[in-house]
Amino acid sequence: MRILSVVLSTFLAASPVQGTVTDFGVQAAALTVHEGHFGTGQDGRPAVFAIQMGTPGVVAEVDPVTRELRDTVPLPGSSGGWGITQTADGTVYAGTYPNGHLYSFKPGADVATDLGQVVPGETYAYGLQAGADGTVYGGTYPGAHAFSYSPSAGFRDLGAMFPGQQYTVDVAVDTDRQLLWAAIGSAGHLIRLDLATGEKRDIWPEALRGDASYPYDINLVAGKLFVKRSKNQALVLDPDTGAVLADGFTMNSRGTTKTAAGGYVYFTSSGALWRYDLAADRPEPVPGPVNAGGPAVGWGFVDGKLYAAIGNYGGDAFSYDPATGTAERFKLPFPHQPIDIANITAGPDGRIYTNLFINGNLAVLDPATGTVTQLGRTGQTDGWFWKDGKLYLGVYPNGSIMHYDPAQPFVSGTNPRELFRLISDGQNRPVAFASSGSKVYIGSTPDYGLWGGALTVYDETTRTHTVLRAPVTDQGVTSLVVLGGTLWGGTSINGGGGTTPRATEAKLFTYDLATGAKRSEYTPVPGARTITSLIEGPDGLLWGLADGTLFLADPATGEVVRRVKLSTGSGSVPDELHLNADEHVYAALDGKLLGIDPLSKEVTVAVESGVHRSAQDGAGNVWFRSGTKDADGAIQGGARLLRYTPPVDACPRSDLSPTVTIKDRDSGVANRYRADGCTVEDLIEDEKYSGGQLVTHVARKSAELAASGLITAREAGRIIAAVR
Repeated sequence: MRILSVVLSTFLAASPVQGTVTDFGVQAAALTVHEGHFGTGQDGRPAVFAIQMGTPGVVAEVDPVTRELRDTVPLPGSSGGWGITQTADGTVYAGTYPNGHLYSFKPGADVATDLGQVVPGETYAYGLQAGADGTVYGGTYPGAHAFSYSPSAGFRDLGAMFPGQQYTVDVAVDTDRQLLWAAIGSAGHLIRLDLATGEKRDIWPEALRGDASYPYDINLVAGKLFVKRSKNQALVLDPDTGAVLADGFTMNSRGTTKTAAGGYVYFTSSGALWRYDLAADRPEPVPGPVNAGGPAVGWGFVDGKLYAAIGNYGGDAFSYDPATGTAERFKLPFPHQPIDIANITAGPDGRIYTNLFINGNLAVLDPATGTVTQLGRTGQTDGWFWKDGKLYLGVYPNGSIMHYDPAQPFVSGTNPRELFRLISDGQNRPVAFASSGSKVYIGSTPDYGLWGGALTVYDETTRTHTVLRAPVTDQGVTSLVVLGGTLWGGTSINGGGGTTPRATEAKLFTYDLATGAKRSEYTPVPGARTITSLIEGPDGLLWGLADGTLFLADPATGEVVRRVKLSTGSGSVPDELHLNADEHVYAALDGKLLGIDPLSKEVTVAVESGVHRSAQDGAGNVWFRSGTKDADGAIQGGARLLRYTPPVDACPRSDLSPTVTIKDRDSGVANRYRADGCTVEDLIEDEKYSGGQLVTHVARKSAELAASGLITAREAGRIIAAVR
C-alpha cells in the first residue's frame, strides 16, 4: 500500500490514495478525585469542593450533609488538578495540570476564570493553601517553585525552592509570621521560606535527606508541622527547627485536618481514622476503632462533626462525631467525567483495550459493533504485551506485573492477577516488553529520586523472575525487541521523577538469550535522550526511534546504516514504530502519524495531528488517542479513541529487493513502489517467463512502467539489458 500524500502516476488514478480515520468516541467516563476542600457553598450551605480529572478537569460542589450535587464547574484547558482551596471571601481556587494554571470562581458561577499559568513554564500546580487578604499559595512542577496569587497583586513567583529539584508537592503557610513551608520531592527536603526576606532554610531531618520516602503532604496546625511522607511514614516537626516531636506512625490521607478540634488533629492510617493528641504529642486510633474505608483526600467540620471525602475513585465519604464516637460511611455524588486514555493495546481477537491515566480503569472496544465494555480498574498501565492470547500489564506506581486472561471474567485481584512487584527493586514504571519461548522480558524505569532502570526476566514455566539492575549505568530501559537469539534494549538517560540525568546519551544494548548475559552497548543517535521504540524492520534491520530520529542498524554488528530525522521533538516514551502488513513502517510521534517507505525511506504524513499513544491491530490499522498540544506542550482532550485504516494494498508481501533483478541479474535500477502498493519487482513478474518469452515480457513491461512514469526510459533500458 502506498500511503497518504504520494503523487500517483497516470498509470493509476489521478488523485492520491488516502487512508481513513474513524472516531470511536470517549472510551470511559470515570471518577478520580485528587483532592477535596471543605468550605462554604451556594446559599451559605456546607460544601466539599472536589477537583476531578476529566477532559476538561472540573470542580464539583457537593453538600456533604444532604449528599446533594450542587454544581459542576469546568476548568477548560486542564485535565484535572492537585490543589484546591477557598479564601475568606468565598472564592474557590483550583490549581491544574498539565497546563499549570490557576482558576477561580464563586460558588454558583457557571464558569471558572482562568487566571493563567502560575509560573511560566510550570505545568503542575500543587497544594493550594489560603492565606490572609485573599492570597493563595502553592507549589509547582517541573521547577519546584512556590508561588502566590492575590486578586490585587496577581501572581508572584517565590522562586525555586531547592536547586536541581522538580517537585514542590505541597505547601503550608503562617500568614501571621509571613512564613511558608515547601515539601520537596523527590530527594527529600522541607524548606522554610521567610516571605518577607526570602530567606530559605532546609529543616528536613538530616538523617532523612536523600531517602526515597520524601515529604509529600504537610499541614501546619496549632504550631506543629504534620508531614506525611511519600511512602506513608509520618512525622510531626517543630516548624522552625525541624526537631522531631513524634514519629513511628503512618498516614495515608492527604495530610491532616487543618484545624484542631478538642485538642486533636485527625488523619487516616491504613484505612482507619486516627487522631494526634496535641497535648501529649502522641498519635492514636480514635476509640472504636473507626474504619474510614480508605485514605481521606479532604477534611472539614460541620456543626462539630468531622466529614471526610475518601480517595480517589468511588465517591466514598464518612462522618465522625467526636462527642459520641459514632461514625457513618456513605457515598457523595461526584459526577463521572471523560478521562484521558493513558495507553492502548490491540488484542489478538481484534478488540481494542484502553487504560485511563492515573485512574487505571480498563475498557475494551469491539470495533465491529462500536460497543465499549468497562472491565474494571487495574491501575495506570504504562506498558503491556500480548503472549499466547493473554495480556501482561506493567502498572504504575508499584511496578506491578499483572497477567490477564480475556477469555475469563474480569475479577479484580484474580483476573488480572499480580505476578510480582518491582518497587522493591527501585522500579515503578514497567514500560517495555518482549518474549522468547517461555521467557518474558520487561524493561522499566526507576522510582522517584533514583537512577538506573532494570531488565527483568520472567519465566512462565517456573513463575520466577530475576532482575538485572541498570543494564546501562544510570539509564532506564524504555524499549525492547528480540531478533534471533538476541534481545535488543533501548534506554533513556532520565532517572526517576525529580532527578537530573547523570548520563548524556541513550544507548542500545544487547542481551544474549542463551546465556542471560549483557553483551554490548551502542550509541545509535549521538546526543539523543531516549530510545522510545525498537522493531525488526521489513528489511531485517533493527529500526528504532530516538528523539524523533529514525535509525536503522545492522543486527549483526550494531552499526547504524541510516538515520532519518522525522521530528524536531525531544522524544518521549509514547513515540512508537509499527510495521504494517504492507511492509511500510508507521511512526507515531510529536502528535503525527508518519508513513515510511521501506525502500526509499521517504516519509509522508498519514495523520496530521492529534496522535498521542498508538497501537496496531492484526489488520494493520493504527489506533490512537485524541488530543491537541498547547503552546506549552501540554496534551489536552485525550479521551477519544480513533483508528487510522491504511489504503488497500494491491500487492501484499511485496518484493523489497533494493534493486530490480531479472533472473538474479542486477539491473542497478532502484526498486520502488507504485501508488497502489506494488513494487517494480512485483510488476516485472520475471519469474513467470523464460527464454524468448522472458525477453519479450520484460521489454513490454518495462515500456509500460516507463510510460506510466514509475521508471524513466533510461531505467527501462537498463532493465531490458539485464535480461539479454
